[in-house]
Amino acid sequence: MFFTYQTNLPPNAGFSLYSIPHLCALAVIILICFFGARWFCSRSAAKQQHITHILGILILLMEILRTVVYACMGAMTIYELPLHLCGLAVYLCIFHTVWKPDWLGQVLYSLCLPGAWCALLFPDWVVYPFLSFVSLHGFIAHGLVVFYIIIQTASGAIRPRLSAVWKPVLFLCLVVPPIMWFDRYFHANYMFLQLPSAGSPLVLLSNLAGNNLTGYLFLFAVVIFIVMVCMDLPYAWKDRHQKRLP
Repeated sequence: MFFTYQTNLPPNAGFSLYSIPHLCALAVIILICFFGARWFCSRSAAKQQHITHILGILILLMEILRTVVYACMGAMTIYELPLHLCGLAVYLCIFHTVWKPDWLGQVLYSLCLPGAWCALLFPDWVVYPFLSFVSLHGFIAHGLVVFYIIIQTASGAIRPRLSAVWKPVLFLCLVVPPIMWFDRYFHANYMFLQLPSAGSPLVLLSNLAGNNLTGYLFLFAVVIFIVMVCMDLPYAWKDRHQKRLP
């Protein structure tokens, strides 16, 4: 069942949220990010750039591998395009390896990092066995995105700023409308703009909105903004404290 698509899986073939395999995968990713960031920051600037390029290539290769395997499984349809936030994060990370404008760093940190973490915490691939291509790829690919953003932030290549929160907001304003149109036209659910991901906190938002799409999207937007602000606040406090030092 390693290369079996979900439509051909037997009943109850998947793994449970926060089962031992899921928790072990999370623990491994957290440890790699923690020790990897410390190791990365101890390297010279030239070494850091070299590692950054290698990591960007690895992220791209993982996406190419996913596309090839899905095509071989006969599953590469319009519902498997890289239009989720984590799918977009793959290409944003690749661009960031060679081109580092401030807006791109803000988007990666404030949007893609929490998005990838949420995907790891509430994976939508639980219908697959843990030891399957889709499941393992999901953990590795999302883990690489998280790792990339963390080491770039830890090294200072990405500098989160509360005053720049408008940049990821503007990014969403530009990206969300066409994806929402795509979802409605092709009956897809990219970025979970039509339905919440099963087992995720988005279900709570949908319930609070009375399963009304407009209310759900409004609460979704509010939560995203609050998360972005909360992620930037520690850096704002740090900058304010440093300015007060003599």
